[in-house]
Amino acid sequence: MINYDDVFHVGIIVPEIESGMEEIAKRFGASWPRPPGAANVRVRTKAGIQVMQSRFAYTAEGPPYIELIQAVPGTVWEAGEGSRIHHLGAFVDDLDAEIERLTAEGADLEMASVDEDGARILGVTYVNSDLGVRLELLPSSGRERILSVTKPE
Repeated sequence: MINYDDVFHVGIIVPEIESGMEEIAKRFGASWPRPPGAANVRVRTKAGIQVMQSRFAYTAEGPPYIELIQAVPGTVWEAGEGSRIHHLGAFVDDLDAEIERLTAEGADLEMASVDEDGARILGVTYVNSDLGVRLELLPSSGRERILSVTKPE
C-alpha cells in the first residue's frame, strides 16, 4: 500500500518548461534550485518500446514538490490546452509487489522504463486507474538520489 507520507511530488504537464517555471514561481512563490533537466527515457507502453525525450524541473519547496514536465506530443506526456496535472509520484519499498497489487485491483501498467533488451528497470513507472489518478511509482531505495534534484547543484 502506498502511504500518504511517501507521496513526494505532483507532476504537471506544461506546454513549455521555462514559461511553466516562471508562472509557477510567480503564482505560488515557488523557486527552482536547478535549471530544467533533460533525459532520454526508454519505455514500454502498449504501443511498444520507444525512447522519449523529456525536460523537467522540480521546485525547491516540498514535499510535496511540484514537478513540471514539458509536453511531448504523441506520448503519455502529451498536453491538452494549457497545462494539466499528470500524476502523483510516490516512493514504494517493493516496486514489483506494488505494480502487482495495483494491477490485481484493476489498475493498468501504463508505462515502465526498460533496458535495451526490453526488460523493466528502475525508472519511470506509471500505473493508472479508471479514476484517472495516475501514480508514478519510485523505489524507496533511490529516495536520496531522486530527491537530490530538489536541491541546488
